[in-house]
Amino acid sequence: MRRKTKRDLIVFIGILVLIGGVFFFNSNVNRRALASKKDKERRAVESERRKQGMEIMNWDVIRKTKGNLRSGATFDERLLDYDGKRVNIAGFMVPDKKFREVTEFILLPLPIECYFCQRPPLHDVMYIQMEEGKTTNIYEEPVIINGTLVLNKGEGIQSFYHIAGATVGAGETDGVLTRKNIPAEHMAPGHDKVEVLEKGMEPPVKLPPETE
Repeated sequence: MRRKTKRDLIVFIGILVLIGGVFFFNSNVNRRALASKKDKERRAVESERRKQGMEIMNWDVIRKTKGNLRSGATFDERLLDYDGKRVNIAGFMVPDKKFREVTEFILLPLPIECYFCQRPPLHDVMYIQMEEGKTTNIYEEPVIINGTLVLNKGEGIQSFYHIAGATVGAGETDGVLTRKNIPAEHMAPGHDKVEVLEKGMEPPVKLPPETE
């Protein structure tokens, strides 16, 4: 009787492991598919704008930034050329401290549901500070940000870079922006922010490099 019970338990555990493995595999495949779709969506915006003559910053160059917040950042030479200059960059908006009528937010090359509970790699995080007296909402679609790029140099920095005096526009020409619907659990009090991944740690989803 004991042998049968032990055998049944082993079979039951094996079934649970198999179900968990299938769920994890499907979830990972779905995430990669969504990330690839959004990556193509942003690239299409960049391609369209470049054809119109707009200079758009390349995330591939931005992502070459190395270092950490304690010791400071080492920037690609091509990125250094843009320091203190007015730039255009396409990306997805993520709330930082607020969700509506914000003066600051985060721009990423790929969207995440919530910056407070998901961790983008540090070199993906571009802080955006709106033009003085202006606010914006967080939108679903990729946007075009225009503002002054500031590379944060030295030790003990809070981020590698930010854009000051920013304006927000639809990524697509004559595009319509849809206000992002933030799930209630991500707006709850006490929602803790986690540290972003530092350079050298792998991002959640790996995608092919951008064309420079």
